[in-house]
Amino acid sequence: MKNEKSLYSLFKEIIREHFIRREKLLGDVNLYRGQAPILFLLGEKDGLTQREIVEEIKIKPSTVTLILKRMEKRGLILKKKDEKDRRYSRIYLTDSGRKILCNLKKVFDKLEEECFSGFSDKEKEILRNFFIRIRDNLRSINKGEKI
Repeated sequence: MKNEKSLYSLFKEIIREHFIRREKLLGDVNLYRGQAPILFLLGEKDGLTQREIVEEIKIKPSTVTLILKRMEKRGLILKKKDEKDRRYSRIYLTDSGRKILCNLKKVFDKLEEECFSGFSDKEKEILRNFFIRIRDNLRSINKGEKI
């Protein structure tokens, strides 16, 4: 018997369930929405400018400004003037920010483990390839290119 749910319906349900589980796991970390991606980004590339953060995570500059102010107030980041060009500030993780990032990584590792529990390595590889194709399809469309 054919399943009546469309792939898109199932995909939306997965996204919703993932969101609920992620928010529950992140509850103890006590971050505002949008802070986790910036922590991960600075964990990889510490010392970015605000403009570089905007370009990397693709959200509005005003939203990034608000997120960074909250993070700075909480002591997760530190802004320092660029030594070569004093017009720019660079943003760095503090020790507190690194500690939160470490906790975040544990949360996301647990979430990944829970999501893909019971999948074989082969099934995970097949699924990874499908996810890459979906992502690439959407990126191509979002850039105005034809598939």
